[in-house]
Amino acid sequence: MRLLVTNTHAVQAYAITRCLRPYAERIVATISSTRYLGFWPADHAAYSRLIDRRYRAPDPEGDWHAGRIQSANTPLEEAFVARILEICADERIDTIFPSVDAWVYVFSKNKEQFEARGITIPVPNLETVLTPLDKYKTMLAADAVGFPYPETHLATSDEAVRRIARNLPPPWVIKLRFTTGSRGLAYIEDAEELVARCRVTRQRHGTPMIQEYIPGHQLESYYLVLDRDCRVVSVVTVRTRRRSWAFTDQLCAGEVVPSGPFVEQALALAKAIGWWGAMTVQYKVDPRDGLPKLMEINPRLGIHTWFRTELGINEPFLCLRIARGEAPEATGNYPYGCLLLKPLEDLAFLPLDLVSRLFYRFSTEVLKRPVIDPLAGPATIKDRLRGCWGDYTGNVQRRLTPYFGYASEDPLPLLLWISKLIASPVDRLGRRVGRKLLRWIGQS
Repeated sequence: MRLLVTNTHAVQAYAITRCLRPYAERIVATISSTRYLGFWPADHAAYSRLIDRRYRAPDPEGDWHAGRIQSANTPLEEAFVARILEICADERIDTIFPSVDAWVYVFSKNKEQFEARGITIPVPNLETVLTPLDKYKTMLAADAVGFPYPETHLATSDEAVRRIARNLPPPWVIKLRFTTGSRGLAYIEDAEELVARCRVTRQRHGTPMIQEYIPGHQLESYYLVLDRDCRVVSVVTVRTRRRSWAFTDQLCAGEVVPSGPFVEQALALAKAIGWWGAMTVQYKVDPRDGLPKLMEINPRLGIHTWFRTELGINEPFLCLRIARGEAPEATGNYPYGCLLLKPLEDLAFLPLDLVSRLFYRFSTEVLKRPVIDPLAGPATIKDRLRGCWGDYTGNVQRRLTPYFGYASEDPLPLLLWISKLIASPVDRLGRRVGRKLLRWIGQS
């Protein structure tokens, strides 16, 4: 196999490379991200010693994130496909593995071009891919199979938003229909702010969704792999054990748990979509009724691919076998209660979370501002430190992120990932604190 790995700024690209290296004669990677400070690489997975060569290629995400969804390529997407075809010809590539939504989307609608050249890409066709990529269509599919989900509406106009605000209690959640990493996500409590925010979002990204807010913090995921006949190859369920409070999209520790009763609805949802390959079904347990409420579906291998690979489940290779029309055996026998730990994230986010907790206490205790969700407030400093200490020293099974586990043999991805962990959250925290200070000054 001669493999091309794309979107190497993403964590999963490194896990995919490690899993497929034993089967590959040669692995090349694309780099697309802007360099930090003009020179420091952001595409950390491309600098692994397991990569034989790197090529620069356009980033196709801009049009997708702007909501320009169509069967024909945009000029940016056409340039991306042309560059990938050029790399494939130069390197005699026979397999491409994308693992971020925009890349999956573009490859799905250009599969015929690549298949005509004998290149395998483990993604379904465009019609199948669009349902889980579109957050609104995902909710409609969940409704059809009986998987609970938050009340969801489209913010098609100012009047529609006002009508939604009258009938759905705050806080309101704004979500883009096409997004990753919580970009564009906002929690709004004022109706006029909701109208204004939705108006701007429509102009920049297309019509957003407004959803019911689900309180609490019990987040779980079903990680599924299905074959071409929608038969189950692998199911792993992970419960969030520790998450950054300052950056809620950053999970720091998970725990493998038995699949609950709604795994059948998750499988029914995947089958209704007609999915094959890897899929993540993310949900939040609603403390008001105890039901799991669907948050989103990721139709690809995601940032926590290493959860399964470190448990001994080579999901990238399973997906390739399925794409080739082979029938892989079902997997199992992974340990319940095993902790999945991210030491780098714990170290990077702990001080930022402590700073955020100070701002939280100042806002709630000094300024007496209301709390959106009392059930999802930050842990005390003592509880956070005790949780970290117990996870890393207790007598339990644990797996560590590959960056940490393979640092001695492959140090450069670790170094680049650490720099990314430090630079990105500091920038985001500064922007968030600045917005809150401006809002507080404006209301004073």
